[in-house]
Amino acid sequence: MEKYTDLEQAIRDPSLVIITEDITDLKALNKTYIRYRVLLKKQKRYSDYYSNKFLGHNVPEMYARLKEKLSPEYVIFEDWQLPSETLIVSEPDLYYREESFNAGDTNICFILGHSGSGKSKMARALEGDEIDHIELDDLLLTKDHFTMEELEDYSDMLCSFFQGEGAKYYIGVEERNSIPKEEYEDIVFTDFVRYAMEYAKQHRNKKYIIEGIWIYLYFDDPSLFKDYAVFIKGTSFLKSKIRAMKREMQRDKEALQDRKEMFGREVRNYLLDEDKINRYRSFFSDSPDTIFREESNEAAKQSEFMVNELNSINECVVNEDMDGIRKIMKNAEENTELSNLVKFRIINECGSALMGL
Repeated sequence: MEKYTDLEQAIRDPSLVIITEDITDLKALNKTYIRYRVLLKKQKRYSDYYSNKFLGHNVPEMYARLKEKLSPEYVIFEDWQLPSETLIVSEPDLYYREESFNAGDTNICFILGHSGSGKSKMARALEGDEIDHIELDDLLLTKDHFTMEELEDYSDMLCSFFQGEGAKYYIGVEERNSIPKEEYEDIVFTDFVRYAMEYAKQHRNKKYIIEGIWIYLYFDDPSLFKDYAVFIKGTSFLKSKIRAMKREMQRDKEALQDRKEMFGREVRNYLLDEDKINRYRSFFSDSPDTIFREESNEAAKQSEFMVNELNSINECVVNEDMDGIRKIMKNAEENTELSNLVKFRIINECGSALMGL
């Protein structure tokens, strides 16, 4: 049953991990999230329940929000009137081999799309037990953000890479300044993606989500990914850019004008990226294993519904309400309006919660 009536009480419980706005350092944020990642599933549910109750977001959502805020490119655009997102046309989101990934026949999924398109949100919709979600951005200057011990808890795949074939890439900013770009940034992503493909084959008991813009930037041939699940956010380059700029808040407001002027130059790069993404869309579009979903109000509603149901499951766990969990599962099974993705996630989480009680 519920034990805490305020946030401070919950934070003092050593069996819980809750991320708050009081964390102002990216390294401290990563350490806190690693502590959450290694909790037993039941304690994760308790942590998520109290985090949502007092902060309005579960722990992974709070981690994602603060990670963006603490990034060095967080810029305030409150005073810049940006065009309405609804006026900018996007493609439908593409899901290749989604059912295979859900069923575990394919245990690695690559998510790509423009920066700001919603890749991380898509990945979080898939997260659950035994799923390792890796953002390719974490491959850069990893040593500054994770010790090897922390990496072991954060991601078994990342840790294995940096302890083995990718040991030379485990560096911080000091080493980075003395290494040519072609010996680091130009190859760390390709080496890791190829390593991830082989690693996933050898670790079939777990699923892996790899997301980042570096997939389409460094791999020109989409056929390299035909044996894996591939999801592509269809959000247009301009809408993605607007979203990225809205979230890229930087404490130095004086840099705002420079950032605005930079936007014009970045548009050209985004258009080049669009061509590369379209190469992937064209390759996977005709496959019978591909389905499309419009980026729409309905999709947003389904995502919101899923989040609310997951929060309700956590509440049932806290209150040891097995009948409530069964009711949530039954409603999901009988709901003909839910997408298979949302239905699968809710039912899986209900089953996991029942086993844990």
